[in-house]
Amino acid sequence: MSGKSVASISRGIFRTFTVLAWIIFAALQYNDPDPEVWISTYLSVVLLYAAEWFSSFRTVERRRSLAGISRALGVGYFVWALLAFREDPRVDFDSEIFRESMGLVLSSIWLLILPLFQGRSEE
Repeated sequence: MSGKSVASISRGIFRTFTVLAWIIFAALQYNDPDPEVWISTYLSVVLLYAAEWFSSFRTVERRRSLAGISRALGVGYFVWALLAFREDPRVDFDSEIFRESMGLVLSSIWLLILPLFQGRSEE
């Protein structure tokens, strides 16, 4: 196996793990008092990571667009997490604010690293 195919396989495994994990995170929000907010937040990560699986998103321009959107959302989710955490700054897993903030921070990190897991563009 060449280095490129190993890297491609690694990106695919990470992408699949991310999509499945964030679908589960979204599903766990079903009984939340405001599920529409959290389900759509987690599914935005799923959509951006899954876009690579569709050939129409493999052009240079579309990959740049996806990278820009993921960075913007990542920064936005991080700021949202900071503002939410300021409401109740307890590091306590019993605190709903803390759990929501950590979900936003994880989503933010994953969105900010998305460009690292994009494959080579089709010219």
